[in-house]
Amino acid sequence: MRRAKRPRLIARTELRRRWRTMKGNTMQLLALAFAGVMLLPFSLGGVFGAYLAGGFIAGSETEPLIEWARMAFVYGWIFVVGFGGYRAYAVALRPDNLDGLLTTVSHRDVIGGLVLAELVLWSAFFLTVGSAATVAFAVGAGSLLTIPALLLTLCLLLATGIPAGFILALGVRNAGVRSRLLSRLRTLFLFLLGIGYFALIFTNAFASVLEPIYRVLAPTPIDWFGDLAASGLGIGASPLRAIGAVGFTGAFVVVAIASLYRLAAWLWYADGVHITHEAERSDDGASRFQGLSKVLSQPVFGVVAVDWKRARRSPISLSFALYPLIVLAGPSVTAVQTGEIGTGLPLWILLSGTWVSGSLFALNVVGQEGAALPVTLLSEAPDRSLVIGHVLSGALLIAPVTVAATVIAGILSPHSVPVAASLGVSALVLSAASGAIGTGIGVVFPRFEAVSVSRSTKAIVPSAFAFAVYSVAVLVVSLPTVIAHSGIAGHALASVIGVNRLAIGLSGTLVSAVFACLVGIVSMYVARDRVRDYRLG
Repeated sequence: MRRAKRPRLIARTELRRRWRTMKGNTMQLLALAFAGVMLLPFSLGGVFGAYLAGGFIAGSETEPLIEWARMAFVYGWIFVVGFGGYRAYAVALRPDNLDGLLTTVSHRDVIGGLVLAELVLWSAFFLTVGSAATVAFAVGAGSLLTIPALLLTLCLLLATGIPAGFILALGVRNAGVRSRLLSRLRTLFLFLLGIGYFALIFTNAFASVLEPIYRVLAPTPIDWFGDLAASGLGIGASPLRAIGAVGFTGAFVVVAIASLYRLAAWLWYADGVHITHEAERSDDGASRFQGLSKVLSQPVFGVVAVDWKRARRSPISLSFALYPLIVLAGPSVTAVQTGEIGTGLPLWILLSGTWVSGSLFALNVVGQEGAALPVTLLSEAPDRSLVIGHVLSGALLIAPVTVAATVIAGILSPHSVPVAASLGVSALVLSAASGAIGTGIGVVFPRFEAVSVSRSTKAIVPSAFAFAVYSVAVLVVSLPTVIAHSGIAGHALASVIGVNRLAIGLSGTLVSAVFACLVGIVSMYVARDRVRDYRLG
């Protein structure tokens, strides 16, 4: 095979592999379909917006328009580099059987094929929605010469942005491979990066982050892409800068190819640092949880200790528990922006903490045992130790945090102190009972196979159906408390019945506690019965 064909073959193989992997993951396929349906209105709106923008340019002054065009393409380049670099770090630079590839072809062919695959994926969007938006813009502006200029600019944007993103990702990964400190702090760094990303989404603070980057890039040839795109509009675009954009792209691609080859070789052929951990002594768990071991029976304590050790060793396997925190981010950001805590934030904290407490360990009682399941089932009274142990594992960790956060938010909110105390009691009961509610659901809808929780990590997590049923159950048992402590509904009930808010709050707490205990008892009975009679095969 000629060398020029190898990157194309690797790119086709990588695209085919990704498609097969996606087809094998029903949830990922459904998520992609949902995202496509959600993006369709935005894409159509973007095409219509391009038409309106063209009409605006056709009837406006020419002075500031060229500056806007330059600014738009600089920000567009930042977007391509940022998301292209993220995809390169998380997906593209982690192909299957990389070591096998490097024994048959050069690292130049591999990195070339991976970059080509990403270019194809990005072009699929840019050359469909981008082409439609380009035509709509040209029609609105009344200048058909704009179509080839804009399409060429989009192609040059991809040709420079995607390799730049790969260079950025390779630089980060090379630093992590060679630095012992960065290798140790990688999980913490990724966690903080994710928190920062969601904070930017909910605070709409992208401008404050991107503006310094724009100021650095504005004096560079990247700013010339705006002149190339606007060369057919007659709004003061510089022909020399437009030609310079094409020349800059050619020079950048040459430098980028050489840089990609060198960085890929440094990464894939590096020995890397190795982090060694001292083996834990068998009595460490007993010494750390000595007080807890005196209160619980030895089998139940063993389940609790194992759950906590698994969580400490592989925290990413519990990343599914962060979903409620994403919902909680909205009210929290609103409180930070306004400087006031409303009556709704304590309720969101209560619901989120309750959901996390029950789902963390108790929502897949049988499935998360993995290869240890046969030994566990042969132990004495496995139903009691497994079910009670998994319930306590989540409750002992999350319930105190939920109660404290709910009470503090309630005191700082317009709620009175007695009502905040009532919320604290609800938080304690619901977060302690949610694990019991999850046990029966998890046993009825177990998951035994490991699924990908990141690009390189697999773990056994609860099934999607168990998540859905459990979420509905938690919401139903929490509904009386939520209604009774709601600023609007609780006040309305107090006015209609003629009692004070505290009585309504305590009533809601009592009803939710009764519901939670009843559902939890039934669920634990089902879970223990299923575990007791469980048969392998």
